[in-house]
Amino acid sequence: MSKTANAPAIAIGSTVTITFELNSKDKNAVKANSISGVKSKKIVLVDAKSITSSVQPKPGETWVCVIERIINPTSQTHGAILVRPVSRQTSFVFDDVYVPQELAQLMTVVLQNVSKNLFLEGEQGIGKSTISRAVAKTLGWEFRKVSGGLIKKFNYMLGRLLPSTGPEGQMLMKWIDSKLVAILKEAALPANRHKTFLLMIDEFTRIDEDARDALLDIIEGQDRVLDLPNGETVPVPPNVHFMAAGNAGQGFTVRQEDAAAKDRWVIVKLTHMPHAIEVAHCLKRFPNAPSKVLDQAITVVNTVRRARLDPKRMLTKSPSTRVAENVAMFLASGVELPVALANALVNQYGGRTDDLNTEAGKVAKIVEEELKRLANAK
Repeated sequence: MSKTANAPAIAIGSTVTITFELNSKDKNAVKANSISGVKSKKIVLVDAKSITSSVQPKPGETWVCVIERIINPTSQTHGAILVRPVSRQTSFVFDDVYVPQELAQLMTVVLQNVSKNLFLEGEQGIGKSTISRAVAKTLGWEFRKVSGGLIKKFNYMLGRLLPSTGPEGQMLMKWIDSKLVAILKEAALPANRHKTFLLMIDEFTRIDEDARDALLDIIEGQDRVLDLPNGETVPVPPNVHFMAAGNAGQGFTVRQEDAAAKDRWVIVKLTHMPHAIEVAHCLKRFPNAPSKVLDQAITVVNTVRRARLDPKRMLTKSPSTRVAENVAMFLASGVELPVALANALVNQYGGRTDDLNTEAGKVAKIVEEELKRLANAK
Protein backbone atom coordinates (compact mmCIF):
# COMPACT_ATOMS: atom_id res chain seq x y z
CA MET A 1 0.00 0.00 0.00
CA SER A 2 1.37 3.44 -0.91
CA LYS A 3 1.61 6.03 1.82
CA THR A 4 1.91 9.78 2.14
CA ALA A 5 5.10 11.45 3.31
CA ASN A 6 5.83 11.01 7.02
CA ALA A 7 2.97 8.51 7.39
CA PRO A 8 3.75 5.42 9.46
CA ALA A 9 4.28 2.11 7.68
CA ILE A 10 0.94 0.34 7.31
CA ALA A 11 0.86 -3.39 6.76
CA ILE A 12 -1.13 -6.32 8.04
CA GLY A 13 0.36 -7.47 11.34
CA SER A 14 2.15 -4.20 12.09
CA THR A 15 1.70 -2.41 15.42
CA VAL A 16 0.38 1.15 15.42
CA THR A 17 -0.66 3.77 17.97
CA ILE A 18 -4.17 5.19 17.65
CA THR A 19 -6.06 7.82 19.63
CA PHE A 20 -9.79 7.18 19.44
CA GLU A 21 -12.62 9.73 19.29
CA LEU A 22 -16.34 9.59 20.00
CA ASN A 23 -18.36 8.27 17.09
CA SER A 24 -21.19 10.77 16.75
CA LYS A 25 -23.26 8.26 14.74
CA ASP A 26 -23.03 5.57 17.45
CA LYS A 27 -22.63 6.57 21.10
CA ASN A 28 -21.40 3.07 21.95
CA ALA A 29 -18.60 3.16 19.38
CA VAL A 30 -15.38 5.06 18.76
CA LYS A 31 -13.66 6.20 15.60
CA ALA A 32 -10.24 7.37 14.41
CA ASN A 33 -8.76 8.83 11.25
CA SER A 34 -5.08 8.96 12.10
CA ILE A 35 -2.26 6.60 13.02
CA SER A 36 0.51 7.88 15.31
CA GLY A 37 -0.83 11.39 14.69
CA VAL A 38 -0.69 11.11 10.88
CA LYS A 39 -3.98 11.33 8.97
CA SER A 40 -5.13 8.05 7.42
CA LYS A 41 -8.23 6.43 6.05
CA LYS A 42 -10.98 5.35 8.44
CA ILE A 43 -9.88 3.18 11.37
CA VAL A 44 -12.33 0.41 12.26
CA LEU A 45 -12.19 -2.03 15.18
CA VAL A 46 -12.47 -5.72 14.40
CA ASP A 47 -15.73 -7.45 15.28
CA ALA A 48 -16.72 -5.96 18.65
CA LYS A 49 -18.16 -9.32 19.72
CA SER A 50 -14.66 -10.75 19.77
CA ILE A 51 -13.35 -7.97 22.02
CA THR A 52 -13.97 -8.16 25.75
CA SER A 53 -15.13 -5.02 27.51
CA SER A 54 -11.70 -4.73 29.16
CA VAL A 55 -10.03 -3.92 25.86
CA GLN A 56 -12.78 -1.80 24.34
CA PRO A 57 -11.26 1.64 23.62
CA LYS A 58 -13.06 4.72 24.87
CA PRO A 59 -13.04 8.27 23.45
CA GLY A 60 -9.83 10.13 24.25
CA GLU A 61 -7.81 6.98 24.96
CA THR A 62 -4.64 6.08 23.09
CA TRP A 63 -4.12 2.39 22.29
CA VAL A 64 -1.47 0.19 20.80
CA CYS A 65 -3.26 -1.79 18.06
CA VAL A 66 -2.40 -4.48 15.54
CA ILE A 67 -3.57 -4.09 11.93
CA GLU A 68 -5.58 -7.16 10.96
CA ARG A 69 -7.02 -6.17 7.60
CA ILE A 70 -6.85 -3.39 5.03
CA ILE A 71 -9.84 -2.69 2.81
CA ASN A 72 -8.97 -1.12 -0.57
CA PRO A 73 -5.22 -0.94 0.15
CA THR A 74 -4.35 1.02 -3.00
CA SER A 75 -6.42 4.06 -2.01
CA GLN A 76 -5.44 6.71 0.50
CA THR A 77 -9.00 7.93 1.07
CA HIS A 78 -11.37 5.02 0.44
CA GLY A 79 -11.75 1.78 2.34
CA ALA A 80 -10.75 1.18 5.94
CA ILE A 81 -8.05 -0.19 8.24
CA LEU A 82 -9.30 -2.86 10.64
CA VAL A 83 -7.36 -2.98 13.90
CA ARG A 84 -7.42 -5.05 17.07
CA PRO A 85 -6.63 -3.14 20.31
CA VAL A 86 -3.80 -4.69 22.33
CA SER A 87 -3.11 -2.42 25.29
CA ARG A 88 -4.03 1.05 26.40
CA GLN A 89 -1.24 3.56 26.82
CA THR A 90 -1.25 5.22 30.24
CA SER A 91 0.83 7.85 31.94
CA PHE A 92 2.19 5.19 34.36
CA VAL A 93 2.14 7.80 37.11
CA PHE A 94 -0.12 7.02 40.06
CA ASP A 95 -1.38 9.46 42.67
CA ASP A 96 0.37 9.11 46.04
CA VAL A 97 1.91 5.77 45.05
CA TYR A 98 5.46 5.13 43.91
CA VAL A 99 5.98 2.61 41.13
CA PRO A 100 8.94 2.75 38.74
CA GLN A 101 7.57 3.65 35.32
CA GLU A 102 8.96 0.54 33.66
CA LEU A 103 7.27 -1.70 36.25
CA ALA A 104 3.98 0.21 36.00
CA GLN A 105 4.04 -0.26 32.25
CA LEU A 106 4.73 -3.98 32.63
CA MET A 107 1.84 -4.33 35.05
CA THR A 108 -0.69 -2.59 32.80
CA VAL A 109 0.44 -4.57 29.75
CA VAL A 110 0.09 -7.92 31.56
CA LEU A 111 -3.27 -7.04 33.11
CA GLN A 112 -4.75 -6.08 29.75
CA ASN A 113 -3.75 -9.43 28.27
CA VAL A 114 -6.50 -11.83 29.36
CA SER A 115 -4.28 -14.85 28.73
CA LYS A 116 -1.64 -13.74 31.26
CA ASN A 117 -1.68 -13.59 35.05
CA LEU A 118 0.18 -10.97 37.07
CA PHE A 119 1.83 -11.74 40.42
CA LEU A 120 3.25 -8.94 42.56
CA GLU A 121 5.98 -9.98 44.94
CA GLY A 122 7.43 -7.73 47.59
CA GLU A 123 8.13 -7.13 51.25
CA GLN A 124 5.24 -7.13 53.68
CA GLY A 125 3.64 -3.67 53.81
CA ILE A 126 5.42 -2.39 50.70
CA GLY A 127 2.09 -1.31 49.23
CA LYS A 128 1.10 -4.12 46.86
CA SER A 129 -2.62 -3.62 47.48
CA THR A 130 -2.34 0.16 47.21
CA ILE A 131 -0.38 -0.13 43.96
CA SER A 132 -2.90 -2.61 42.52
CA ARG A 133 -5.78 -0.29 43.37
CA ALA A 134 -3.93 2.62 41.71
CA VAL A 135 -3.32 0.61 38.54
CA ALA A 136 -7.00 -0.33 38.38
CA LYS A 137 -7.97 3.32 38.81
CA THR A 138 -5.61 4.39 36.04
CA LEU A 139 -7.13 1.81 33.69
CA GLY A 140 -10.64 2.85 34.69
CA TRP A 141 -11.41 -0.57 36.22
CA GLU A 142 -13.31 -1.60 39.34
CA PHE A 143 -10.99 -2.93 42.07
CA ARG A 144 -11.88 -5.83 44.33
CA LYS A 145 -9.64 -7.75 46.75
CA VAL A 146 -9.86 -11.17 48.35
CA SER A 147 -7.46 -12.25 51.08
CA GLY A 148 -5.80 -15.62 50.62
CA GLY A 149 -6.44 -16.21 54.30
CA LEU A 150 -10.20 -16.23 53.60
CA ILE A 151 -9.91 -18.94 50.94
CA LYS A 152 -7.10 -20.91 52.54
CA LYS A 153 -9.10 -24.14 52.43
CA PHE A 154 -10.75 -25.39 49.24
CA ASN A 155 -14.24 -25.42 50.79
CA TYR A 156 -13.79 -21.83 52.02
CA MET A 157 -12.94 -20.73 48.47
CA LEU A 158 -16.53 -21.40 47.38
CA GLY A 159 -18.56 -20.61 50.47
CA ARG A 160 -20.03 -22.53 53.36
CA LEU A 161 -23.22 -23.71 55.03
CA LEU A 162 -24.03 -21.74 58.15
CA PRO A 163 -26.84 -22.28 60.66
CA SER A 164 -29.77 -19.88 60.51
CA THR A 165 -33.28 -19.59 61.88
CA GLY A 166 -36.32 -20.27 59.71
CA PRO A 167 -39.59 -18.26 59.72
CA GLU A 168 -41.05 -20.51 62.42
CA GLY A 169 -37.93 -20.57 64.55
CA GLN A 170 -36.64 -23.86 63.21
CA MET A 171 -32.91 -24.38 62.72
CA LEU A 172 -31.83 -24.35 59.08
CA MET A 173 -28.55 -24.50 57.20
CA LYS A 174 -28.10 -21.61 54.78
CA TRP A 175 -25.55 -21.45 51.98
CA ILE A 176 -23.36 -18.30 52.12
CA ASP A 177 -21.23 -17.42 49.10
CA SER A 178 -17.54 -16.73 49.64
CA LYS A 179 -16.28 -13.24 48.87
CA LEU A 180 -14.67 -14.61 45.70
CA VAL A 181 -17.99 -15.99 44.43
CA ALA A 182 -19.83 -12.80 45.44
CA ILE A 183 -17.43 -10.68 43.37
CA LEU A 184 -17.85 -12.91 40.32
CA LYS A 185 -21.63 -12.62 40.63
CA GLU A 186 -21.34 -8.85 41.01
CA ALA A 187 -19.29 -8.56 37.81
CA ALA A 188 -21.85 -10.68 35.95
CA LEU A 189 -24.79 -8.41 36.77
CA PRO A 190 -26.30 -6.83 33.62
CA ALA A 191 -25.63 -3.36 35.03
CA ASN A 192 -21.91 -4.18 35.36
CA ARG A 193 -21.20 -5.93 32.09
CA HIS A 194 -19.76 -2.76 30.56
CA LYS A 195 -17.31 -2.46 33.48
CA THR A 196 -14.01 -4.27 33.94
CA PHE A 197 -13.14 -5.74 37.34
CA LEU A 198 -9.60 -6.29 38.62
CA LEU A 199 -9.82 -9.06 41.21
CA MET A 200 -6.70 -9.16 43.36
CA ILE A 201 -5.99 -12.25 45.47
CA ASP A 202 -3.75 -11.00 48.25
CA GLU A 203 -1.45 -13.27 50.28
CA PHE A 204 -1.81 -15.88 47.56
CA THR A 205 0.78 -18.22 49.06
CA ARG A 206 -1.29 -18.59 52.24
CA ILE A 207 -3.80 -20.65 50.25
CA ASP A 208 -3.51 -24.42 50.62
CA GLU A 209 -2.13 -26.24 47.59
CA ASP A 210 -5.38 -27.98 46.59
CA ALA A 211 -7.36 -24.75 46.70
CA ARG A 212 -4.56 -22.90 44.91
CA ASP A 213 -4.45 -25.42 42.06
CA ALA A 214 -8.23 -25.31 41.69
CA LEU A 215 -8.14 -21.52 41.65
CA LEU A 216 -5.46 -21.46 38.95
CA ASP A 217 -7.55 -23.79 36.81
CA ILE A 218 -10.45 -21.36 37.11
CA ILE A 219 -8.31 -18.32 36.36
CA GLU A 220 -6.64 -19.61 33.23
CA GLY A 221 -8.33 -22.90 32.34
CA GLN A 222 -10.64 -23.60 29.43
CA ASP A 223 -13.65 -24.13 31.70
CA ARG A 224 -13.78 -20.94 33.74
CA VAL A 225 -16.60 -22.13 35.98
CA LEU A 226 -17.08 -22.60 39.72
CA ASP A 227 -19.32 -25.52 40.69
CA LEU A 228 -20.74 -24.80 44.14
CA PRO A 229 -21.72 -27.56 46.60
CA ASN A 230 -25.31 -26.22 46.56
CA GLY A 231 -25.61 -27.20 42.90
CA GLU A 232 -25.17 -23.69 41.54
CA THR A 233 -22.77 -23.02 38.65
CA VAL A 234 -20.96 -19.66 38.64
CA PRO A 235 -19.08 -18.80 35.43
CA VAL A 236 -16.15 -16.39 35.48
CA PRO A 237 -17.37 -13.34 33.51
CA PRO A 238 -15.15 -12.13 30.65
CA ASN A 239 -14.93 -8.69 32.27
CA VAL A 240 -12.93 -10.05 35.24
CA HIS A 241 -9.13 -9.90 35.24
CA PHE A 242 -7.21 -11.72 37.96
CA MET A 243 -3.97 -10.89 39.68
CA ALA A 244 -2.29 -12.09 42.86
CA ALA A 245 0.25 -10.85 45.37
CA GLY A 246 2.52 -12.41 47.94
CA ASN A 247 5.05 -11.31 50.52
CA ALA A 248 8.74 -11.88 49.92
CA GLY A 249 10.68 -13.53 52.69
CA GLN A 250 10.86 -16.84 54.46
CA GLY A 251 7.60 -18.75 54.11
CA PHE A 252 6.03 -16.18 51.81
CA THR A 253 7.31 -16.13 48.26
CA VAL A 254 5.68 -17.73 45.23
CA ARG A 255 9.06 -19.23 44.44
CA GLN A 256 8.35 -21.89 47.05
CA GLU A 257 5.78 -23.30 44.65
CA ASP A 258 6.74 -25.89 42.06
CA ALA A 259 8.16 -24.75 38.72
CA ALA A 260 4.92 -25.44 36.84
CA ALA A 261 2.93 -23.20 39.21
CA LYS A 262 5.49 -20.40 38.96
CA ASP A 263 5.40 -20.57 35.18
CA ARG A 264 1.71 -19.67 35.21
CA TRP A 265 2.47 -16.17 36.49
CA VAL A 266 4.25 -13.12 35.17
CA ILE A 267 6.11 -12.17 38.37
CA VAL A 268 6.88 -8.50 39.01
CA LYS A 269 9.04 -7.79 42.06
CA LEU A 270 8.42 -4.55 43.95
CA THR A 271 10.96 -2.81 46.15
CA HIS A 272 10.78 0.00 48.68
CA MET A 273 10.82 3.59 47.50
CA PRO A 274 14.23 5.17 46.89
CA HIS A 275 15.37 7.22 49.89
CA ALA A 276 14.60 10.69 48.51
CA ILE A 277 11.20 9.66 47.17
CA GLU A 278 10.19 8.12 50.50
CA VAL A 279 11.22 11.29 52.34
CA ALA A 280 9.10 13.35 49.93
CA HIS A 281 6.23 10.88 50.30
CA CYS A 282 6.27 11.16 54.11
CA LEU A 283 6.53 14.96 53.96
CA LYS A 284 3.48 15.02 51.71
CA ARG A 285 1.56 13.09 54.36
CA PHE A 286 3.02 15.04 57.30
CA PRO A 287 4.34 18.41 56.05
CA ASN A 288 5.15 19.60 59.59
CA ALA A 289 7.80 16.91 60.06
CA PRO A 290 11.32 18.45 60.15
CA SER A 291 12.81 17.43 56.80
CA LYS A 292 16.42 17.00 57.99
CA VAL A 293 15.40 14.83 60.94
CA LEU A 294 13.03 12.84 58.73
CA ASP A 295 15.89 12.26 56.29
CA GLN A 296 17.88 10.73 59.16
CA ALA A 297 14.89 8.62 60.19
CA ILE A 298 14.51 7.14 56.70
CA THR A 299 18.25 6.38 56.72
CA VAL A 300 17.74 4.35 59.90
CA VAL A 301 14.67 2.61 58.48
CA ASN A 302 16.63 1.61 55.37
CA THR A 303 19.47 0.29 57.54
CA VAL A 304 17.01 -2.03 59.26
CA ARG A 305 15.62 -3.08 55.87
CA ARG A 306 19.10 -4.09 54.74
CA ALA A 307 19.64 -5.96 58.01
CA ARG A 308 16.73 -8.27 57.22
CA LEU A 309 18.87 -9.78 54.47
CA ASP A 310 21.72 -10.41 56.92
CA PRO A 311 21.72 -14.15 57.78
CA LYS A 312 23.29 -13.35 61.18
CA ARG A 313 20.29 -11.27 62.22
CA MET A 314 17.50 -13.30 60.59
CA LEU A 315 14.77 -10.67 60.88
CA THR A 316 11.40 -12.04 59.80
CA LYS A 317 10.19 -8.86 58.15
CA SER A 318 11.26 -5.53 56.77
CA PRO A 319 9.93 -2.13 57.95
CA SER A 320 7.03 -1.12 55.70
CA THR A 321 6.24 2.25 54.19
CA ARG A 322 3.59 2.60 56.89
CA VAL A 323 6.38 2.41 59.50
CA ALA A 324 8.17 5.31 57.79
CA GLU A 325 4.89 7.26 57.71
CA ASN A 326 4.36 6.64 61.43
CA VAL A 327 7.85 7.94 62.21
CA ALA A 328 7.03 11.08 60.20
CA MET A 329 3.75 11.45 62.10
CA PHE A 330 5.58 11.38 65.45
CA LEU A 331 8.25 13.83 64.25
CA ALA A 332 5.55 16.21 62.96
CA SER A 333 4.09 16.21 66.50
CA GLY A 334 7.40 17.15 68.12
CA VAL A 335 8.46 13.68 69.27
CA GLU A 336 12.24 13.24 69.48
CA LEU A 337 13.80 11.02 66.80
CA PRO A 338 14.97 8.18 69.12
CA VAL A 339 11.52 7.97 70.72
CA ALA A 340 9.77 8.07 67.34
CA LEU A 341 11.94 5.23 66.03
CA ALA A 342 11.50 3.18 69.20
CA ASN A 343 7.72 3.32 69.00
CA ALA A 344 7.10 3.27 65.24
CA LEU A 345 9.93 0.95 64.22
CA VAL A 346 11.37 -1.15 67.05
CA ASN A 347 7.97 -2.00 68.54
CA GLN A 348 7.02 -3.73 65.29
CA TYR A 349 9.29 -6.60 66.35
CA GLY A 350 8.70 -9.14 69.08
CA GLY A 351 10.69 -9.50 72.29
CA ARG A 352 12.47 -7.16 74.69
CA THR A 353 14.62 -4.31 73.49
CA ASP A 354 17.33 -5.20 76.04
CA ASP A 355 17.55 -8.82 74.86
CA LEU A 356 19.74 -9.24 71.77
CA ASN A 357 18.38 -12.74 71.30
CA THR A 358 15.02 -11.26 70.26
CA GLU A 359 14.17 -9.33 67.11
CA ALA A 360 13.22 -6.24 69.09
CA GLY A 361 16.64 -6.32 70.77
CA LYS A 362 18.45 -6.72 67.47
CA VAL A 363 16.56 -3.86 65.83
CA ALA A 364 16.99 -1.60 68.88
CA LYS A 365 20.76 -2.20 68.67
CA ILE A 366 20.78 -1.37 64.94
CA VAL A 367 18.86 1.85 65.56
CA GLU A 368 21.19 2.88 68.42
CA GLU A 369 24.33 2.27 66.35
CA GLU A 370 22.97 4.06 63.28
CA LEU A 371 21.90 7.11 65.27
CA LYS A 372 25.42 7.32 66.77
CA ARG A 373 26.93 7.04 63.28
CA LEU A 374 24.70 9.84 61.98
CA ALA A 375 25.53 12.04 64.97
CA ASN A 376 29.29 11.54 64.46
CA ALA A 377 28.95 12.27 60.74
CA LYS A 378 27.70 15.82 61.37
